[in-house]
Amino acid sequence: MQLRTKLSLFTCSLLAFGTAQAEDYVSVQYVHYDEDSGRTTVMSPALEVSKDFGTDYTLKASLVLDSISGASPSWYDASSGASAFSRGDTSANNVTYDAIEYDDTRTAGSIALTTRFASRDELTVGYSRSYERDYEANELSAEYLYNLDSSRNRTLSFGLSYQFNRVLVEEYSSANNRLRDDDDDDDDDYDSSSGASQSFDINVLTAEIGFTQVLSPTSLAKASVFFINEDGYLSNPYMNVVRNYNLNNSGTAEVTAENKPDTRTSYGLTLQYITALSDVLSSNTSYRFYSDDWGINSHTINTELYYEYGDHWLFGGGLRYYVQSEADFYNGAKEYFTNETYASSDRRMSDFNAVSYKVSATYHVNGDWSVNSGISYYDQSKHFDAIYYTAGLKYYF
Repeated sequence: MQLRTKLSLFTCSLLAFGTAQAEDYVSVQYVHYDEDSGRTTVMSPALEVSKDFGTDYTLKASLVLDSISGASPSWYDASSGASAFSRGDTSANNVTYDAIEYDDTRTAGSIALTTRFASRDELTVGYSRSYERDYEANELSAEYLYNLDSSRNRTLSFGLSYQFNRVLVEEYSSANNRLRDDDDDDDDDYDSSSGASQSFDINVLTAEIGFTQVLSPTSLAKASVFFINEDGYLSNPYMNVVRNYNLNNSGTAEVTAENKPDTRTSYGLTLQYITALSDVLSSNTSYRFYSDDWGINSHTINTELYYEYGDHWLFGGGLRYYVQSEADFYNGAKEYFTNETYASSDRRMSDFNAVSYKVSATYHVNGDWSVNSGISYYDQSKHFDAIYYTAGLKYYF
């Protein structure tokens, strides 16, 4: 379909979001994220390279280095010190809910190859890997874009990914209120380089089917459904809960690791509408519904506006609203468990809503260079606020 002659190049790229763009570039980006009161700080530089080989192949590769530090709220036994592993039977007066300091680094890389066939259908296959001190993630992915007509106005997409991850968990001995020593002979699974005593697998299978329809020379719509199955160690090894809290009678309590189910099945749908409101103004609006068998349902509405000013400037603004329900096994701060099988005080399992605001600007210096910057503010109803900045440089070759 022939697009309007004066339609912005940015809107053209949005309208063709289901296909790989024919351009070679190197992009360097930096993200700085801060939660209120210094709870979490993340510094994340990233590098991405895209190279076309003729008209039928595009290769993309990326590398991300994250540095994270801060303090995460959790229960712990104050008599043993402020540690995620301050666990065991203790006096009820020693049970404390407060921030526990942490720091970590993450290295992540990915590579993806897109192949275009004579029909102009596309197959993209990729592999990604990330590594932290106590977590290793690997993912294989594939997506096939099938054109339902010769004009490519109507397409189907089929996506499938499989993650095989590993988490390292320090083994805790409630009998002597300490972590197992490095030289314990019976600890065959102990990884001395990481300080972890057991490793557990996490497998994640994701499938998605999408349908895209070009509605007019200036707009398109996409609808997709997804399914996710997670299996393995899905608990947070650094998150604790309190059981059998009895201040008035025995005066004791038990601080122990949280326990989430070892399987999770979720599904949902995404709706998206992209349109050019004028020659220089474009919008991208989406809605996402999510539901899982842990009792969490969520709704996400996101809208973005982009304005092209002259030949060099692109300004953007966005608003995102998110709301979710509480997991079946969640109890928050100042709440206790008894003999429930599954128990968590992880705030991500609570009911909350959040609003995000963002603005951005991109300046095209010339045909080869562009620079960009942005700022976003995240406001969660119950737990924290956050602000993050982005800055980047892109070179086309």
